[in-house]
This record gives sequence, C-alpha cells and structure tokens, in this order.
Amino acid sequence: MSASPPTPGEAGTLDELWPTPSTSIDISARLAGDDRTPPDGRPWVTMVMISSLDGAIAIDGVSGGLGGPADHARFVAARRQMDAIVVGARTATAENYRPAAVPIAVITGSLSLDPTARLFSDPARQPLLYTTTQAAQDRGDQFDGIAEVIPLGDSLEPLAVLVDLRRRGLLTVALEGGPTLNGQFLGADLVDEALLSVSPLAVGGTGSRLASGPALGPDHRFCLDRVLRGGDLLFVRYLRDRA
Repeated sequence: MSASPPTPGEAGTLDELWPTPSTSIDISARLAGDDRTPPDGRPWVTMVMISSLDGAIAIDGVSGGLGGPADHARFVAARRQMDAIVVGARTATAENYRPAAVPIAVITGSLSLDPTARLFSDPARQPLLYTTTQAAQDRGDQFDGIAEVIPLGDSLEPLAVLVDLRRRGLLTVALEGGPTLNGQFLGADLVDEALLSVSPLAVGGTGSRLASGPALGPDHRFCLDRVLRGGDLLFVRYLRDRA
C-alpha cells in the first residue's frame, strides 16, 4: 500500500494557490529558485515575519505561538537562502536567539544584551553587534571573545549596517524584526522582498504591528509574487515595486 501524500505544512511541503496552483510544493526548493540579485553596494534584504489574522506579531512577547509546523518549515527554508540574519536586540532577547549557520547581526543602540545569553554560546559562530561608538566604548569589552562589536558613530543607520555586511561578502540577509527595526528598513526603502505568514489566530490585545515608525508615502508599494497554504496558514511573497 502506497504512503499517503503529505499534509500541507508537513515535511516542508505546502500548496501553492497562486500564480500556479500546485500541491505538495517543497518550500526549500521553491525559495531556492527565486532571484535575489543584490542591489549595488548592499545585500538583498528579505523581511521574514508572521502575524495573526488581526495583525499581532506575538503572543506573550514571542512569535512562536502564532505558527506551527508549516510556518517553522517556511522560516527555516527562508533562513537557508540567506547569507546573514539581521535582528533588533529586543527581538533577539525576547526570542532567545541561538547561534545560527549564518552570521547573526544584532542592531543594538545601547549594547545592553546579556553576554551570558544563548546567542553568545558558540565561540565559533560569534554574532555581529552593530552599536554606537559610545556604547562600544562603554560596554564593548563585555563581549570580548564572544562577539564582534562594530561601532557606527552616533546613530545606527540601516544602510550603514548593510554596507558593512556587503563588505564582508554577504549578499542576502533576512530581516527578522522587531517592529522598530522593520520600520527603519522600510522607511529607508531597503526591503526588497517580504515573506509573510498569516496565522488563522485572532489574538486581540494591544501588541505591536509588523512595523512601526513614520508613515510611508503611497508610492511605497510591493507587488504580490506568490501565495501558498500550509493547513490554515497563508504564506505570501511580496517584491518591492521600484518601477
């Protein structure tokens, strides 16, 4: 007797709803086939996020409760396509980040991360900490041997982070939040692609949106590239419309 076909979302498989309806799509292979040619002078930036049906990006401060096997498979597959991960310090702390197969770049104005956190547990995979020059002078020595501290002057401009990552030969990065950092990258028009998961949960409350910051102009538009489904979760890929 032949095995039953995999349920969407199991073993990294999803159903593609648009533009080409198909079942049991291998999400890793699908993402690997996408063009992510980096712009001049910086890496390609992919914002990877999940939100609830009513717009929440976390339950009790973390995103894990919104997803499930399908979203986890999509998240892992997206990371595998990237040369680096960019994340804000609050998100790295709240989600208890661990070392990854690619460099993790944490943007932290105050350098207030806990040096004993799991993120710093592997000397062979040290994170990059982008911070202000003052914070680097005040607290940088606390991360000797466990991270590379990179001072960027008086402010932390997203483009300066990306330029440094490109200088290191990193051509694609996953932007994983939080809302303030997402808002800064969107506001600077540095997001080339958005991989968004929409959870069927309604959460309520007063939690953060996917991005926060100044309002963006009406021309800041993304084009729908793909819609997939894993169980009751939707997965969409948007590309920045720069035409």
